[in-house]
Amino acid sequence: MRLLLALLGIAAMIGLAAPAYGDPEPGGPDDAGFLAALRHAGITYSDPAQAVSAGQTVCACLDSGESGLKLVHDVKSRNPGFDMEAASQFAVISAKYYCPHHLSQA
Repeated sequence: MRLLLALLGIAAMIGLAAPAYGDPEPGGPDDAGFLAALRHAGITYSDPAQAVSAGQTVCACLDSGESGLKLVHDVKSRNPGFDMEAASQFAVISAKYYCPHHLSQA
């Protein structure tokens, strides 16, 4: 029961998180800000380009209608070092930087 409540909370966090507005680079997304936000959250990566690609893939999944809970599960299963909290943080940070319109949808 606790796991179910935690997973529902994660899905709600994706749906209700306040969008972050920074100063993105002209003509494109703020990849540097995204990578800095991952580091600030304690999420490490070996290849910045792969991390950016994974973040953009999160948005592609949301754009295709994937639910927040399923998305977090997919992020976790594709990243064996992630627990559910890290997977949800990655998903929220990805949405903040690459598809903030999904954050305002409840």
